[in-house]
Amino acid sequence: MQRRRIRISLCFMWGVLMMMVFIAGCASSEPSWTDFVGSTVEKNFPVPKEANQTETALNNSKMDYVHYKLTGLKESSEIPEAYQKVIEEWGWKEKKEESTGTTRVFEKGKQIVQLTLHDNSFTVLVPKKEEKTVIQGLESSP
Repeated sequence: MQRRRIRISLCFMWGVLMMMVFIAGCASSEPSWTDFVGSTVEKNFPVPKEANQTETALNNSKMDYVHYKLTGLKESSEIPEAYQKVIEEWGWKEKKEESTGTTRVFEKGKQIVQLTLHDNSFTVLVPKKEEKTVIQGLESSP
């Protein structure tokens, strides 16, 4: 009888231990900031490979954007240093005078990208360039 209780206790403890290992393995972890791919809206702008695309707006008349989910980001913090470094390595320069709050503006050549941090996500937005058209000799914006 005593051996049976010991076996049951050991099985119970083993089960609890396995459950704890399972839960720890499924818990959210910080991004690794090691692998990057081009963004859906601007292939030359890096996004972490771990990021999951959740929403996209393409062919909008004023902008294209994509929203990515990435656990571990905080709206109240700066762009992680490793990510900032990769953005610069890909040739993007921050336009600090245009960056505000959680939105950072980057420029590469004539291309502009806005990166906005949220809690556990971020958005990459590419504003469309306003093209002026000439109608009957007069210059106007669409």
